[in-house]
Amino acid sequence: MSTSLVSLAALVNAFNPVTPQLRVAAIIFQRGRILLVEHRKRDQRYWVLPGGRLQGNETLDAALARELREELGLDARIGRLVIVCETLAPDRHVVNLIYQVEIGEKAEPRLDHSDPVLAGWQWVSVEQLPRLDFRPPIADAVREVIAENFSGPVRALGDTWRPEKR
Repeated sequence: MSTSLVSLAALVNAFNPVTPQLRVAAIIFQRGRILLVEHRKRDQRYWVLPGGRLQGNETLDAALARELREELGLDARIGRLVIVCETLAPDRHVVNLIYQVEIGEKAEPRLDHSDPVLAGWQWVSVEQLPRLDFRPPIADAVREVIAENFSGPVRALGDTWRPEKR
């Protein structure tokens, strides 16, 4: 690598030390309820849509299917992209790509207990979302795409980061 490219990379890292990461997530909606996963991090517990980060040269669909298999033991049919939002926190920049996903009618999640971040899972009504510590805080957008039966335009929400509750 040339000296000028090394210098440019060092300069970029000095001013932007946080590299954006992609996270794929699933809205799994069945019988009037949505599947959420409870995370446990830094002495906090909160709810997220199931999913995770990409590995290597995975496609977005493949990454989401893998995450659902690994974390919840679910085989899924990945549908369309419905929400894009960012988390621009002081220590991280995450781009969340949220898809409509279907699982079998009788499929039941099985939590991966070897992952210390995963505290549990639950089917919750859409009306419950605003009352939960749901991250990123996109309950209204999730409710809207479900109300439209996932047929509306992709929602680009921008930065949704909020300081963590203590």
